[in-house]
Order: sequence, then structure tokens, then C-alpha cells
Amino acid sequence: MNADIEQQGGLRVLEEFRNFDGIDPIALWKDAKFGVNNFSKLTHIAVVAKPNWLKTIAKAVDYILPGKVKVFEPNQLEAARLWLNTAFEPNLTPGLQYVSNLESNLVEIVVEGKVTESDYERIVPQLKADVERHGKLKVLEEIRSFEGIDPMALWRDLRQASMIEDFTHVAVVADAQWLRTLADAVSSMIPAEVRSFERTQIEEARTWLRDAQQLHITKPN
Repeated sequence: MNADIEQQGGLRVLEEFRNFDGIDPIALWKDAKFGVNNFSKLTHIAVVAKPNWLKTIAKAVDYILPGKVKVFEPNQLEAARLWLNTAFEPNLTPGLQYVSNLESNLVEIVVEGKVTESDYERIVPQLKADVERHGKLKVLEEIRSFEGIDPMALWRDLRQASMIEDFTHVAVVADAQWLRTLADAVSSMIPAEVRSFERTQIEEARTWLRDAQQLHITKPN
């Protein structure tokens, strides 16, 4: 597989589970190492399996890997091969877009698609520069679509968690109810004031941020 990745640049993989009796620890460790080194090189993975728990795991992994994972029944083996041969390449549009203004401490982050480590490498320096310039930021996060976050991006996100102390207000704009519910839950755990809005209310969210008074930020107990 390493040789094929080096030759082709990326792979489309069909993984057929005829039966599965477990994995020994050394094989699991090697599998994890290979995965970490090659997450971005596996562009499409077709998982052919019968047990529901394997299909559930495969569907969950689709939200984590940068590539696309699709599940098929054992009698759909040829359909899986056809999908691998005809599927479009993944959308290379950045999952995060960052917009700021030199004269205002209001910044906007647009989430669209799958978030990758390179997205964080690109916007974190911009965020830090705006914090340096303004001291505290008001953030509008517009979630147009969310197709997951790859593991290294999640790690980068957790490492930057301390930056939340640099935010006084956060407006989360999303159509998905679970994202707005999550934002409302997070509001009780961080020092910034957080409000959620539907995407039709984006101008209302911007007005709230513009009019919001600066808060004295203290760490939560």
C-alpha cells in the first residue's frame, strides 16, 4: 500500500469484510500508525460488510477521515467497485474560511464541508494576529454545512482551546438544530457569551455582536 501511495499519490480502497474474528494488539498498533500517516492519501473507501456494528463504525469514520467512506451490503460488491471507479475527487475547497477587519474586533469564521488540519494551520495565525491587534474578539461562526473533522484537525482544535479566553461573544449561526443545541450547552462552560441563531438570522447575529458590550473575562471555576 505504501508503494502504491507513493506511485499514485492517493488510493481508492475497497474493504470487504467476509468475516472478522478480531485483531491482535501489534496489528492494531501498526494499523493506527499507517492510518495517521496516510489519512489524507485514502480518498475513497468502500466498506462491504454485513454486521450492523461494522457498518455503523464505517459511517462514523466518514465524519473523521478527510476522504469519503461509503458502506455497502455483501451483495453490493460490484456496486462498491463501480462507485470507487466513478466517484468524483473530494472537494478541495477549504473547510474553514476566515474574515476579519483591521478596524473592528468582529471576525467571522465560515464552516463548510469537512475541516482539516491545514484549515487550522491557515486560520490560527490570523486569529492570533487579530487578538494581538484588538485584545479581545467577537466571533461569528456560520456553519453552512458540516461533514466532520479529521483527527489531526480535532487535535489542533483542542490545543487551541485556551484561545476561547480571547473571545467575549460568540454567535453560532446554523440550520442544524443539534449544532445550535450544542452551542447553547457550551455557553455554560466557557467565559464568553454564546448565542445561537438560524442562518436566516445571520444579520441579527451580526447586529448582536456589534452592539454587545465588552465583557470582563474571567476563567470559569
